[in-house]
Amino acid sequence: MISNEIRSTLQIVCAALNKHMVDCMLVGGTAVAFYGYQRISGISISGNPEIKIDHDFWYNPTNENFVNLVKALSDLRVDVSDLEKIIFDPQKTYLKIPHTTFHTDFLPQMKGLKSFRACKERSQRISLDENELYVISKEDLLSNKIAVNRDIDQRDLDALR
Repeated sequence: MISNEIRSTLQIVCAALNKHMVDCMLVGGTAVAFYGYQRISGISISGNPEIKIDHDFWYNPTNENFVNLVKALSDLRVDVSDLEKIIFDPQKTYLKIPHTTFHTDFLPQMKGLKSFRACKERSQRISLDENELYVISKEDLLSNKIAVNRDIDQRDLDALR
C-alpha cells in the first residue's frame, strides 16, 4: 500500500484536517499508491535532487470549508496570515504549502472531474490509524489522469490499468 514515510506525514495532515472537519479527499500520486502502484510522489526543491513527499488533496470549494482548511493549516504551523485576508475564489484558490519534511497541495478543482460531491460519494473511506481519510475512487483518478495527460500521468495510467 503506502510506505511508512508517506503514512507518517499523511497522518499529521489528516489529524489537522479531521480536527477542523475539512471536506476533502486524497488525490494525485499518494492516491495512486493506495491502488498499488508505488512511485515517488514528490517535488524537487530548488533543483536539489532530494525529493520531498507531496500529498495532493481536492477540497470542497466552499467558503466554510476554506475557513476550516485555513484553521487546519494553522495547526500544521503554516503562516496563514495572508490566507486569512484573501477573498476566496472557488475556481482559483489553489494552495501549495511547503512543510519541513513534506509538501501539500490543496486543489479546489480537478481537471476531468465535474463534481466534488459526486466524486466524494464514490471515494473510498480509509482509516489511517485514528484518522479518517477519503481516497478518490480509482475510476475518478483514472479520469483525472487522462484529462491532465502529463508523462507521469501516462505512466500512472499504464500501471493502474
